[in-house]
Amino acid sequence: MMSTRTFTTRAAIAAGTIALAFVGIAGTAGSASAAGMHNGSGKAPLSSLVTAGTITQAQATAIKDAMVAARTANKAAHDTVEATTISGLVSRGTLSQAQADAITSADGRQAMRALVTSGVITRELAQQVHDAVKTAMDAVVTKPEQVLGSLVSAGTITQAQADAITAARPQRPSVPRGA
Repeated sequence: MMSTRTFTTRAAIAAGTIALAFVGIAGTAGSASAAGMHNGSGKAPLSSLVTAGTITQAQATAIKDAMVAARTANKAAHDTVEATTISGLVSRGTLSQAQADAITSADGRQAMRALVTSGVITRELAQQVHDAVKTAMDAVVTKPEQVLGSLVSAGTITQAQADAITAARPQRPSVPRGA
């Protein structure tokens, strides 16, 4: 499926945001600058940790590679999770097949709103679909903490280094979503 479905992909985007932040901190100072991800010193956090001697360049590369792999796997899982979740909602009678088809082909938030406005689905049903996809995605995504935990278990980094990486990660402001 090549079409984007913003409404139902919000869960994947939200889950991937943390991984993207880690991928951003794993880049060089130049790529971090281009992405606008800086810490107080003006360098990407992983680069700063390398410069400070907290981690080695080889460890920074391993962290970046692991985060990119997790992000790629999370993106690949999205379409399967979404299709399975919507199919399950049809099986349980929450959605009709026609509604499921309309939701699956909806391209973005505006298209989902159009389905609500036209009466194909109710606002409550749209929220149920969103919540079900988000819950399913939350269950399958690999979170940055898990990636760091795996690197600690493998002996690639220490727990103290994982903690330093987490602390150096750029924090995104929490902004409530509008309806």
